[in-house]
Amino acid sequence: MAGWESSPLLARIAAGEGLHLDFKQRIDSARKIARTLSAFANTAGGSLLIGVKDNGKVCGIDPEQEYYMIELAATRYVEPAVAFSTLLHQVEEKEVLEVIVEPQHAHRPFYVKEEDGTRRAYVRVGDTSRVAGGLLEALWRAEKQPQHIFFRRAEAKLMDYLGKHAFIDEATLRRLLGAREGWKARKILIKYTLIGVLEMEIQLEKEIFRPAKDYRQVGSLYPSHSS
Repeated sequence: MAGWESSPLLARIAAGEGLHLDFKQRIDSARKIARTLSAFANTAGGSLLIGVKDNGKVCGIDPEQEYYMIELAATRYVEPAVAFSTLLHQVEEKEVLEVIVEPQHAHRPFYVKEEDGTRRAYVRVGDTSRVAGGLLEALWRAEKQPQHIFFRRAEAKLMDYLGKHAFIDEATLRRLLGAREGWKARKILIKYTLIGVLEMEIQLEKEIFRPAKDYRQVGSLYPSHSS
């Protein structure tokens, strides 16, 4: 893209969409854009550049009309309302509206009011926004609560498994714990993530959990258990 070396905005556009950046030619649906706002707020924040095509070509917009759609998305279709700020850029004699959403972890999950009457929270994975799902929503709610450490047979099975495998997901832990204790899987993964024993990676289809880099120091507080 011509001139990107001298323009910070054009350099960002040239780098392409990603975790913190999304392009929109224009906003046709406030509800659809609400999903991107929800994902940014629930994840690590980001910027939406309106007036930029998916291929990075600057097409420009009417900023007043687009701001109205953003405000509608942030206040009517996201619950709780998403705080945002805007910057107006002049690029190649065209106007690009940048919508900036800071991470708002103290208030997440941010839900989108869908057309079918349901509420769904979204999360950002790479350059994609996907439905967060029950595990992440439960983790975000648990962030606001004190965590108490337990190490019983179910937790021991988790740690024994991670001593032999690189990662685990909720479905695998449910199977490992069996019919009687499978319901504990989500609670254990959330608790051990929040206290720093596990690290979570959000993928396109699911979340996976690995031992934290210093988990052995935390794990040394507990005796070894066999399944």
